[in-house]
Amino acid sequence: MELLDKMQAYINSIDQKRFSQYLIGMLGAVTLALALLFFNYYRTVSGLKAEAIAINDLREDEKKILDKAQMIKKDQKEIDAVLAQDKNFKIAGYFKDLVEKLGFAQKDPSIEVTTASREGKYQESILQALFTALSMKQLTELLQEIELNKRVFIKELDITPSKKQQNSIDVTLIIATLEPKQQETSESTE
Repeated sequence: MELLDKMQAYINSIDQKRFSQYLIGMLGAVTLALALLFFNYYRTVSGLKAEAIAINDLREDEKKILDKAQMIKKDQKEIDAVLAQDKNFKIAGYFKDLVEKLGFAQKDPSIEVTTASREGKYQESILQALFTALSMKQLTELLQEIELNKRVFIKELDITPSKKQQNSIDVTLIIATLEPKQQETSESTE
């Protein structure tokens, strides 16, 4: 109680001008403190919102990666099942049989087979065939038959007008298949 009496006595003893100055000073200090508090609050809230947006973006990216990983595992199971059906599949033999079946043997396509190593447990056998003087009907029949075989896929197709025969095309076709990688056998002598 004594402290309040002393404060009241001090306030009564100062003049009107000095009291107004103290009052304006205190109101200014309170206003400044409130402004700093609001600034800090809104800065923190906007920072947290930005952080939440960034976390949400990362979560969506992670979900996409996990979905892609599941699709890859599913595709790998399908590939393993297709490879298990015919373990002795050779792309050159398949293509020669297909050409004979479609009656393109007289076209005498130039065939080149290469093997490319891939990441993982598969390697890719690539067959490049060059046909001259094919009709569009023959080409579509060939492509349709290739698409029916799950083991083979078309990598590239290049069609140009034939220089040898009018109303026909020259075709460069690149097809491929996946095969299990050949196990490297290393024998050690001890």
